[in-house]
Amino acid sequence: MNSFLIYSPDASKFELSPDHPFRPERTQMMYDLCMQYDLFDRDWIQIVEPEQLTTDELLLFHEKEYLETLDAAGKGSIEERTLMAGLGTPDCPIFPDMFEKLNLVSGGTIVGMRRVMESDGRAYCFNPIGGFHHAYPEHAEGFCYINDLAIAGKLLRRDGLRFAYIDIDAHHGNGVEHGFYDDDGALVISLHQSGRSLYPGTGFENDIGTGIGRGYTINIPVPPGTDDELYLKAFFAVVPPALEAFSPDALILQIGTDSMHNDPLTNLSLTNNSYKRITEELSTLVEKVIATGGGGYNLDNATRGWALAWAAFNDIPLENPYAGIIGGVMGGPDIEMGDLTDRPIYITGPTKTKNTYEIDRIIEYIHTEIFPLIGAKP
Repeated sequence: MNSFLIYSPDASKFELSPDHPFRPERTQMMYDLCMQYDLFDRDWIQIVEPEQLTTDELLLFHEKEYLETLDAAGKGSIEERTLMAGLGTPDCPIFPDMFEKLNLVSGGTIVGMRRVMESDGRAYCFNPIGGFHHAYPEHAEGFCYINDLAIAGKLLRRDGLRFAYIDIDAHHGNGVEHGFYDDDGALVISLHQSGRSLYPGTGFENDIGTGIGRGYTINIPVPPGTDDELYLKAFFAVVPPALEAFSPDALILQIGTDSMHNDPLTNLSLTNNSYKRITEELSTLVEKVIATGGGGYNLDNATRGWALAWAAFNDIPLENPYAGIIGGVMGGPDIEMGDLTDRPIYITGPTKTKNTYEIDRIIEYIHTEIFPLIGAKP
């Protein structure tokens, strides 16, 4: 086994704007917490620094004019095409040297992917600052400027490899879906809060791909208030059988932590127990895993959720006499639990009844309408 954390103490030292909810310092917090729990001191683990994407790599997904506009904006050149490219908005503000800084953190995903694909046997990489799944070829949106995930997928497809993409961010992975909607060599699965109640308003269960890619896009839009029990029910009903039928050469995994119950921008009710369970399962299903962070606007959630995912993929038990101390402060559920995992949350009453019906309906639709297209069995 080989495992690679993509990390540089300097790569996360930037901000989109002073009050922007996307906080790159989550990466440093996750690294510090993993150090505290001794999650790097294994002979199969390496810490690898990110590298800039090349122009050829960027052009596999993004349009040349957009990249030029992004570069110019970071150098102070603002034109009409700048706004057309989605830049200068509250979601995607302009900041100095933005192209170089964003290209570096996105490039970390590709550095990790190469290490994984060059390894013998089981291999895993994690770029916690990556996971920019909303960026489109010609514009930025949703805090995302350079789509590292889509570029990783395009590189795998260029090399003749088939990949699966699993996205557990609360927001639909619309940019990645766009890049592979007509490709039967990419199985794109997104579990997210329904677009009826959350940005980007896309990713419904009947969005299933087109042409030869029909059936290879699977969306699981869960309703607000979905808890661990129902989320995991949907995951296990769809993801393992779809992966078994597809048999990918590699898995790209976006681990956004904004599906947790107290995220300020979303409305789901998960705990990090779901993240731990999902990463444990996926590590048994696919040998080559390229993972990134993503959304997650409660910094404690992101820090602990990603540390749990790292431990799960590396089969490392969590033992620490100082469990839960982040920045010298005993935090959240760690006071009571003595480790990084949250207390379970169980939604009851009319919300649970309504959500159970909706998730059962979506699972039935996928099993009936999509699984036959890809040879999967419920």
